[in-house]
Amino acid sequence: MSRRDKAAKLAAMPKDGPRTWPLFWALTCLTAFVAVWPAPLTYTAFRALGLAVALLTRWRDPRLRRRGRGVQRNMRLAFGDDLDDRGRRALVHAYGRHLAWLLLEVLRMRRLTPARARRWIDLRAFDEVRALLAEGKGVIVASGHMGNWELLSCAAGVMGFAQTVLARPLPEPGAERWLRAHRERSGQRVLSKFGGLWALKKALDRGGVVGLNVDENARDGLFVPFGTRLAGTNATAAHLQRVSGAPIVVLTCQRLAPERFRAHVWAVVRPDPGAEREAETARVMAEVARGLEAALRAYPEQWLWSLRRWETRPPGEAEGPDGLPPPAPV
Repeated sequence: MSRRDKAAKLAAMPKDGPRTWPLFWALTCLTAFVAVWPAPLTYTAFRALGLAVALLTRWRDPRLRRRGRGVQRNMRLAFGDDLDDRGRRALVHAYGRHLAWLLLEVLRMRRLTPARARRWIDLRAFDEVRALLAEGKGVIVASGHMGNWELLSCAAGVMGFAQTVLARPLPEPGAERWLRAHRERSGQRVLSKFGGLWALKKALDRGGVVGLNVDENARDGLFVPFGTRLAGTNATAAHLQRVSGAPIVVLTCQRLAPERFRAHVWAVVRPDPGAEREAETARVMAEVARGLEAALRAYPEQWLWSLRRWETRPPGEAEGPDGLPPPAPV
């Protein structure tokens, strides 16, 4: 199925009809149940799920590696020789715990209020975003599947930021309805990533915040260094900056401890109005990628390692003797 066909299928899915009810209400009940548990108990209980995720990941990786995918293969592409086999195995186990805790935190997200956001999260990075908003051109937040990206956008919503975010619709309509309700409860406006850019441009014109995850593989994107290899990268953030003049902020929210987080600004990328269009797009997205790579290296267990980040390769590229793409040019 082509990407366009997948987008059409997702767009045609029922949003609130009878097909959504069983899973939607199951998730709603689970959320209500988990939300009242004490945090230390829930984080401890979900450690077992994290171990199961890590063991399943290690079991599946050899099969996925033969297809040019897999978590540990991605770790080799990200870190090269800086991480040996033992280090990758340890990172897989830390990653499994992160995924389990991420699921728990999404289930408990309904408890987020302005007071709890200030208590749970170091929000000093939001002050920098407010300073950029005062310039009057809006702000483009380029984030990724790092730390807890759902908590980041919901915290911004409850703290009063007028934000519009792009998100990939979930393939199961009941889960999509449940997650959309969670997101919209915080005040954020959520649009499908398969839509156009006009709504985002209008949000920036109104001086708002636009949120994008830019760490996924892009079949028709440009290639910029990420980790030790080139990676196909969606240039939507650069295109929006060119038509709006808004600064781009590379922003993530990492977990420091159970129910303790910190929002980080890794880079601020401003436009160069006099630059040639293609060169400027490449420069902007390379700077964004460097910011996200800094987040990845600082908190390596908190990235979504199952992403097919390096799947699309430049035309004519040949694999090396180790079966991996060649290193990115320095």
